[in-house]
Amino acid sequence: MHGYLLLILFIIKSERVFELYSEFFWSTYVKKEFEEAYKDKYKNLFKLFFDLQKYFEFPEKEFYRFFDLKNYAIENIPEGKLDNAISSFKQFWEEYFGIQSQISYFNMKTAIMDCLKDLTINTNNNKQLLVNMIQLTLQRVNPYSVIDAMLESKGVHKKDRIVTLDGHDFACFSNDSIDLVTFDDDCYNGAKNVEILCFSSIKGKCDFNVS
Repeated sequence: MHGYLLLILFIIKSERVFELYSEFFWSTYVKKEFEEAYKDKYKNLFKLFFDLQKYFEFPEKEFYRFFDLKNYAIENIPEGKLDNAISSFKQFWEEYFGIQSQISYFNMKTAIMDCLKDLTINTNNNKQLLVNMIQLTLQRVNPYSVIDAMLESKGVHKKDRIVTLDGHDFACFSNDSIDLVTFDDDCYNGAKNVEILCFSSIKGKCDFNVS
C-alpha cells in the first residue's frame, strides 16, 4: 500500500518520514509555507557563514578545532538560533574536514568560501527535489466551519487548521488512504482528538522517533 503525506516540514529530521512513504501530497497553502521557509532558512544559513567568513578575515590563531566554531556560535548567535547554528557548523565540519581534529586558518577560510558557493547550489537542488516529489492537491472549496471550530477548541492554531482541513478535504474524496503527518505537537494532539476527520491515520513525532 502506498503511503501519503499532506504536511512536509522543511527540516532534516523529516527525512525519516520520506523513508516510510512512496507518494506525497501538499496543498497550495503548504507549498506557500514551504517557499517562505526555504527563503528564510537560506537567508539565515548564508548570513551565518558570511559572518563566519568575516570573522576569519582577522584570525586569532593559526589552527582551529570544531570547539572554536562552537564557541564562536555561543558568543555571537542569539539563543533562539544557537542550536541550529551549532548543528550547521557540525555539518560543515564533517562535509569539508571529515575526521580531522584541527584545521589551519588558511584551510578554514578556503572551506568557508567553498561552502558559500555550494550553499546556493545545494539548497536549490534540494528544494527542487522536494518540489518534484510532492504532488499538489486541488484547492479546498468546502469551509468545514464545524470541524474548524472543533480543531480550534482542541488547541490547533489557525494555520495548522487550514492545513488539516485541506488534507481532510483531499482525504475525503481520495480512493487511497491518506495520512496526516505533522511534527507540531498541538496540531497532532488536536487532530488526533477530532474523530470525524477523513485521514486513515494521524502521525507525529512519536511515530518517527523524532524528539
